[in-house]
Amino acid sequence: MCGICGIAYPDLVHIPDEVLLTTMRDSLTHRGPDDAGNYMGKGIALASRRLAILDLSERGHMPMSTPDGRYWIVYNGEVYNYRELRQGLAAKGYTFQSNTDTEVLLHLYAEYGPLMLDFLNGMFALAIWDSRERTLFLARDRLGIKPLYYTLRNGTLYFASEQKALIAAGIPFEFDTDTWPELLFFRYVAGEKTPFVGIKRLLPGHYMIWRDGNVSIKRWWTLAERARSQADELPENIEEWYRDTFDDAVALRRISDVPVGVLLSGGLDSSSVAASLALQSSETVSSFTVGFAESEYDESPLARDVAERWHLDFHQQRLSPEKLLLMLREASWYNDEPLVHGNDAHLLFISQYSKPRVTVLLSGEGADETLGGYVRYRPLHYAQYLGIGGYAPAALTELLLVATRFNYRLNKLLRFVSLGSVDDFVLFNACDVLPGEVPLSRDGLDVSNWPYREQVFAEARSLYPGDRVRQAMYVDQHTFLCSLLDRNDRMTMGASIECRVPFLDYRLVETLAALPTKSFISRAQGKQLLRSALGERLPDSVLRHRKWGFGVPWSKYLRENEEFTHLIQSLPQSDIIQSAPFDVVWLEGLIKNFMAGDDRGTILLRQLLMIQVWHDTYKQRSAMFSSV
Repeated sequence: MCGICGIAYPDLVHIPDEVLLTTMRDSLTHRGPDDAGNYMGKGIALASRRLAILDLSERGHMPMSTPDGRYWIVYNGEVYNYRELRQGLAAKGYTFQSNTDTEVLLHLYAEYGPLMLDFLNGMFALAIWDSRERTLFLARDRLGIKPLYYTLRNGTLYFASEQKALIAAGIPFEFDTDTWPELLFFRYVAGEKTPFVGIKRLLPGHYMIWRDGNVSIKRWWTLAERARSQADELPENIEEWYRDTFDDAVALRRISDVPVGVLLSGGLDSSSVAASLALQSSETVSSFTVGFAESEYDESPLARDVAERWHLDFHQQRLSPEKLLLMLREASWYNDEPLVHGNDAHLLFISQYSKPRVTVLLSGEGADETLGGYVRYRPLHYAQYLGIGGYAPAALTELLLVATRFNYRLNKLLRFVSLGSVDDFVLFNACDVLPGEVPLSRDGLDVSNWPYREQVFAEARSLYPGDRVRQAMYVDQHTFLCSLLDRNDRMTMGASIECRVPFLDYRLVETLAALPTKSFISRAQGKQLLRSALGERLPDSVLRHRKWGFGVPWSKYLRENEEFTHLIQSLPQSDIIQSAPFDVVWLEGLIKNFMAGDDRGTILLRQLLMIQVWHDTYKQRSAMFSSV
């Protein structure tokens, strides 16, 4: 696990600036506090910050090269089946100087080139330089668990694990105002684009080849294709297959030369990970939980039940509202982009607490998107009865109007019904703010056109024609899940901790995508397959608990915390908010109503606050690179 970066120049005569490279590299020190290294060649510069997980000796130093010096690698991630792959390479005559997966990747590329990616079970972002062919190979794992960003300037390629390293290289910090619609409605810019002008992300399941200033990008893994290819080879006993494969995924993610713990929220997903981890461990497993003073948000009693059941070393911490703004600023810097989920700072906080005790944490991320766990999926089972897409039963709509006065979820459902299109219900399923609820005032902004999201949606419709639940899950797996994985990576790596996600083992993801909906998704209860396969390991309190997610009482904090109240009320005067495509007078009215007790504006105001805090923090902290 590391932070990586580099520069590839289109000519041989260019001498890389080692001071610049080192500045890029050391902006990522939090990702790798254990070691640092540079490689400077003709027209190429590679650098790494290492968090030592496997083979803690100096033999794991990067950049690492093949014995003949032809190939050089910098790499961020873990390949869990590296021992098996190493045996296959040894049979072909390759020799190894370390016990790292890095060296295995290097030899795999020498043997197979880009085809080596198909062999890998893990999370990774890597760069391999071929000094003979003068090509740079960049690649990301299937689901984008590990990040990789780049920019191309006059044929020169800059790449890094985080955008801040590109800013450190002299790429201007310039907010892309065209991303406002996605930030307002989806809270996250999906696809290649980022909120930075000129900085792109290499998409999950893609690789790039740079040569002589020219770039080609290829998609090496497509979930729809993998699902179709497995349609005739599905497991006979789905529960048994899921339990065995999940346990194996956890076992692979236990491979480490440093202590491994678990992030335990008390929900079904993290509790299942904790139980599997404890079941396989000969030593006591440490678990880490965030608690809240507000009982309606506090799942720590459930987490404690799991810890007692499996004899975990239970750790619980609370982030006080007084410290929250400070943590938000820190989290914004590590995240590089505006915070998305409302609990990012809490994850950073518990990760920092965990660091003296463990270096690897397992998380329950990915279960909802692959097993149909979100409550917002359930109405899609009944779209034809909800007045969506032209059906409009008046009596039901009238009933919903009355019920929404008392229930947030029903209120959200009625707002989705008002979209008038089942396709829109799927496309905006992860949104808390919908187009039409923000009066846009800037000409030229099209909120009916979302190219990347629509491309993914088209794949979903082709794979699951007529199945709206599976379409929404597929869209989430390529968009919303990416925002969660970015959050997981930045907040844990911000504390120099590696986070592993067993629910996203590609064997689970691909086979679940191929299964018929009725075989593992229930209309009445979320994540039915997980409950039936692993439920006997969990306390009844967890199995009976109504799904919350990792909620945070933001409406209370924004009204009662003096610092937050000041920030909310000053939003209309903020430079970044004034670049938004809505009328400031409308925003002032929204703030006034919220302060008077109207909670309907909470999500949008929280998001605008996150954007302002991010912009102010990033502008201030990135200025330290200007003197380089």
